[in-house]
Amino acid sequence: MAGLAAGWLVFALETVAQGGAGALAGFGPPHLLFEPPFGLPRLVLEQGPGGAHGPWAWASLLLAGPTAALLAGTLAHLLTETIQAPPWLRTLGFEMFAIAWLRLPVLVLSAGIPGGRGSLADLYERLGEPESGRWAAIALGLVILWGTGALVARRAVALGREWLRADSRVFRRRAVRLVAGYPFLLATAAYAIERPTAPLGWLVVAMGLVLGCLSLRTT
Repeated sequence: MAGLAAGWLVFALETVAQGGAGALAGFGPPHLLFEPPFGLPRLVLEQGPGGAHGPWAWASLLLAGPTAALLAGTLAHLLTETIQAPPWLRTLGFEMFAIAWLRLPVLVLSAGIPGGRGSLADLYERLGEPESGRWAAIALGLVILWGTGALVARRAVALGREWLRADSRVFRRRAVRLVAGYPFLLATAAYAIERPTAPLGWLVVAMGLVLGCLSLRTT
């Protein structure tokens, strides 16, 4: 449940941040629609008084969402840990942190996948040449995943030390899967109905890469 709630917050925050950035970039006042089945807000863009928008306007619009999610997730996790919040609130803060950081490489990978969707895939199509740099986008996504996997795994182990029965690598990997990997998979699969980032086959591959990387990067 914490993974679903944190996933909703991350996706909603991305949309709200994009709306605010779009208003500043000249796209006009943001219009948010809350649609079933999960009520995630959807941003409806207007052309705004300036007419066509340049690359910097599109970059600020599309990058604002992931950036805001990363900052909010990190702040929520650090704040709840610092003040020793109740366990349910600490769990929610960590899930926001994990989902935001693990979502970043998936968004980058989607830019290199035919039919990929998401903010970075949209930016790549608008500002780049979709066929010319797909392998570079995939390579960059894998490099980012290697780093974010280590970051999330390290924080998950620190969170799970309170209830680990034994401090072995096997138990640490189980803790990482339980508090980071599985909630991320659940949130991504559930909200893929409204926020798909790739065709189903590629999405399954990406989820497998995330789980595998978390396991490899758990020390």
